Amino acid sequence: MNTTQQHLTTRGQILALREEGLTVREEVDQEICRNRLRVYATALIPGYDTGDPKTILCLFSERRSRPRLNTRDEDTAIIAAIQNNPFSNPVVIREALHLDVCAQTFRSRLHEAGIQHRVPAIKERLTDQHRTGRLQFAQQYVGEDPEFWSRVVFTDEKTFASSNHGKIHLWRPNCTRYDKAHIYEVARSGHVTLNVRGYISLHGALTMTLIALFWATSNFSHCPSDSVLRAGVA
Repeated sequence: MNTTQQHLTTRGQILALREEGLTVREEVDQEICRNRLRVYATALIPGYDTGDPKTILCLFSERRSRPRLNTRDEDTAIIAAIQNNPFSNPVVIREALHLDVCAQTFRSRLHEAGIQHRVPAIKERLTDQHRTGRLQFAQQYVGEDPEFWSRVVFTDEKTFASSNHGKIHLWRPNCTRYDKAHIYEVARSGHVTLNVRGYISLHGALTMTLIALFWATSNFSHCPSDSVLRAGVA
């Protein structure tokens, strides 16, 4: 028995109590009258007593949801548009498709299709030079033993930068955060930036020491390993 059928059954039980001569207050005190079903006893029973046709129709009919404002073809077009451009928004696509529906209806259709509003993963846009360099590094050191790697420090940089746009959002299904189409790639620019570096080695994470010196990538390759292991540099 679904929820609607349960409600219809409960309404019938309430009316049966009324036919037995119970007052509205006595009906409300019954076990079957819980939560919002109390409305049927306190608001609809008086209309039932007078034979009001609208009240009787409400008591014995299933609730009907409002008809959809758009067609299935329009629903399909909405989903296809957001899949082709996940970083768009309901207002832009609604205008592009010339749909006479509100933004909330647009969002509801996407939610029904399992597409959610999320913040994208962000990474720096890699060039062919970046990819080639990483591959060459892996090929150069693929045969080194643990003793070699115990003297190596890995460092990564997090850049906080200003931008000419606000927070970026997108629409995507769950568990697809790192799909290529759902990653927002950014290129380094002349905006204000703040760089923070983290370090780790085979021995664990290292303590960072902030020094008033800019370290380019080339500086690390010539830095004595002992000094780097004693303190990180940023």
